[in-house]
Amino acid sequence: MQRRRLIGRDAQLAAGLLAAGLLAAAIPRAARAEEPDDARGGEAEREAEQARAAEAEARAAEAEANAKGIKLTFRLGVRFLQTAPFSKVYQNVLTAYGYGSMSAIVEGAADAAVSPSRWIDMGVHAGYAFGSAGSTPGGSGGLLMLHEAEVGGFVYGIYGRSDRRRPGTFGAGVEGGALFPFLVLRGDATSARLPYVGPVLLARLLGDSRVQTAIHVRWLVANWNNAFGTVGLPLGGFSISVGANLSL
Repeated sequence: MQRRRLIGRDAQLAAGLLAAGLLAAAIPRAARAEEPDDARGGEAEREAEQARAAEAEARAAEAEANAKGIKLTFRLGVRFLQTAPFSKVYQNVLTAYGYGSMSAIVEGAADAAVSPSRWIDMGVHAGYAFGSAGSTPGGSGGLLMLHEAEVGGFVYGIYGRSDRRRPGTFGAGVEGGALFPFLVLRGDATSARLPYVGPVLLARLLGDSRVQTAIHVRWLVANWNNAFGTVGLPLGGFSISVGANLSL
C-alpha cells in the first residue's frame, strides 16, 4: 500500500512538472502576442536607422575613393593680355603695322591630376591659345596670328571635398611651366620658349562627385621680351575658363 502511494505521488509530481513546463513555454509567446505596437515600431525604426547608417558609410567610402582617384579637366576660356604685369608698348607696334589691339586671346586646357589626400590635387597641365589682330581702317592689312602652346604642372589645395552637404569643392594653388609662342606678322614668323607661373583659384560645382562643372581663374606672369625686335609681348594676365571635371 505504501508503495502505491509513493508511485501515485511521483506521478502527480511528474504531471505538475509537465504542466509547469508547458506554462513556461506558453508565457513568452503570449507576451510576444501582447507586445505593444509601439515596441514593434521602435524595432523597425532602429533597423531603418541602421540601414541608413550603412548607406551613408558606403557613400562616404565612395566619396573617399573618388577624392583620391584620377581627375581629368577640360576647359575653354579667355586670357586678357591687357591685364598682364608687363609693358603694353606692343600695341603701338601693331598700330604702326595697321592692326588693332590684341588685348585678349582664346585658350583651351586639359589637366590630369591625382590626389595623395582628399585635401590636395597635383598633376600636369597642357594648353593651347590663339589670338589675332584685325586691320584698322586704312591699315596695311596682312596676316597676324599668335599661336601658343603651354605645358606645366600644378598643386592645388582643395576645400569642401570632405563634406557631402556642400554643392561642390573649391581650391587654390599655383601653376607653372613653359610657353611656346609662335607669331606670324606680315609673313615673318618668330617663335620662343619662355617660363610662366601664376596663382590659380578653382571651383567644381553643379554635379555629383564624378562629373562637375569646373571654373578656373588664373593670373599668369609671362612675357616674350623680344617678340617685336626690342619690344616685348606680354603673354600672361587674368584668364577665366569653364569646362568639365571628371573623377575616375
